[in-house]
Amino acid sequence: MRRSLIFILLFEVPCTLLSQVDSARISQEYMEQADQIYRQQKEAIEIAKELYIQAANADVTNLKANWMAGKLYLETINKDAAVTYLLRVKEQKPNYRFDLDYYIGRAYHYGLDFDKALSYYERYKKKVMSARSYRGKDRVPPTRVSRRIMECNNGKEIITRPAQYSMQALGENINSVWPDYAPVLNKDENVMIFTSRRQEDNTSPNVDRDNFYFEDVFISHKVNGEWQKAKNIGPPINTAYHDSNIALSADGKRLYLYKDENNGDIYYSDFDGEKWSKPKYLTNKINSSVYSENSLTETLNSDVVFYTSNRPGGEGGSDIYMCIKDNKGKWYKSKSLGPVINTKYDEDSPFLAYDGKTLYFSSSGHKGYGGFDIFKSVYDSTTQSWSEPENLGYPVNTPDNEIYFHASKDQRTGYFASVREGGVGFTDIFMVKYHGSGNVPAELIAANNQRVNTQSDDPQQPPKAQAGKQSEATQTTFEDYELKIMDHVHKIFFNTDQSSIKDEHQAELDSIIQLLNKYDVLHIDIAGYASKDGNPRYNLQLSQKRALIVLDYLIGHGLNEDRVVARGYGSITDEEGDPEGHRRADVKIVGRTEEN
Repeated sequence: MRRSLIFILLFEVPCTLLSQVDSARISQEYMEQADQIYRQQKEAIEIAKELYIQAANADVTNLKANWMAGKLYLETINKDAAVTYLLRVKEQKPNYRFDLDYYIGRAYHYGLDFDKALSYYERYKKKVMSARSYRGKDRVPPTRVSRRIMECNNGKEIITRPAQYSMQALGENINSVWPDYAPVLNKDENVMIFTSRRQEDNTSPNVDRDNFYFEDVFISHKVNGEWQKAKNIGPPINTAYHDSNIALSADGKRLYLYKDENNGDIYYSDFDGEKWSKPKYLTNKINSSVYSENSLTETLNSDVVFYTSNRPGGEGGSDIYMCIKDNKGKWYKSKSLGPVINTKYDEDSPFLAYDGKTLYFSSSGHKGYGGFDIFKSVYDSTTQSWSEPENLGYPVNTPDNEIYFHASKDQRTGYFASVREGGVGFTDIFMVKYHGSGNVPAELIAANNQRVNTQSDDPQQPPKAQAGKQSEATQTTFEDYELKIMDHVHKIFFNTDQSSIKDEHQAELDSIIQLLNKYDVLHIDIAGYASKDGNPRYNLQLSQKRALIVLDYLIGHGLNEDRVVARGYGSITDEEGDPEGHRRADVKIVGRTEEN
């Protein structure tokens, strides 16, 4: 009934207002409807946002409408779109809110426009430092602003590393309009279990104090390559209150759960092939009676677990700990992973890859550029140390929160929760695919082809091309026309805002495919670009999409994905000329070293 009322309001109000000529009155009536909906349950927030946007656009002088439109953009998706509305407020009434500059900075931050974000953060920091006695609700503490400034400076560096990932929301069989998160899978990737606060199929008909339904655990199976409609996993795992999964064993038979007991403890449930057992307390060697333990991962044989806790003895905040079990099933005392992994901020949701040495985790510390970022570190058994955590970069990480990462067996695919475009609503579960190639050395790509072309002493013989550091015995002889294809940077052009390949380029790509099918030593580097139109985030997305469109064409015509690197570089800033020439993907043929 409540949802029906909301949609009646949404569709009837514009019809009533169309007859009005007073823009201020139109704006006010949109506002009243938006206020009413915004006070209702969180499922209505997108509807309220749309009404505030309409109110703001109907009357650009309506400060509250513009503030609320910007505010709700920052609370949902397309956060960078808040800039338009917050700047309207700023231009008309700079002191509308004490923290207005900070939130304009946030909007630019989300749009990856780090220079403008820094300008507004610095302006706000100066303001708050000069008004130390001010303690209003619209005050953002300077420590938080300093953190944002650091994130932007990190982001300026991280974002220059080209994207090698494609993102895909898992669709409505997995995601709902409510928060969905914490995906865990078995090793075969045919079972997915996750947590949702959806209304449909929820164990409890009630909502919690935050107006979201209680957490329940859901399960989906993959059949013929497709995830089936997720179902409530049922009792005894789910109860009338909060129930959340945190890990699944490689064989899919043990599910680890978080329960809000003793400030947060870890339990487990076993599957006998037909039903799940009643959750059992893990161990007091991991769980504490006072502090929170809320995420976990384990080795393939379950003899070592890594988990998070905010107990003393770490670096600060929530840290990652390790606990070992002997062959008799006895747990030893837990140990912090130390300052290489842990920071004074929070670490969360560790996942140990199936190689037994690569640890993925989320952190609000380390070198991130907003909220929680996903990092990875590799353990060296020789030195018994972890490598410096590596930020997975954009588009996996954004200035928002990215958590609960789970990697596939080959680490070419990952699953995680995020709030971003392409989802159904709030937090959704996404699949990320890695499009790098371990067979193409970085130095070859950086130098754009390390082939050495040598002319034979015999004028009757065609030129020879040496791929990378190949020995004389493995040198490959190419035809003249093949050398021309290899030496040429193939520029694949696109129309404005589009990422579909023009017909005129298909024959060119087909000739590249034929060449690579003939010579195993050759690989491809695809670099996507965009013009300067649009904000940095949009240009990065578009450039990456163009690179992946070319990648998909090559793979669709039989080329092995391992022989291609596809990256999006954003807008071209160091080239003059027509912007149409910037809307392209450059395809280069590179060699492969003998070691690789």
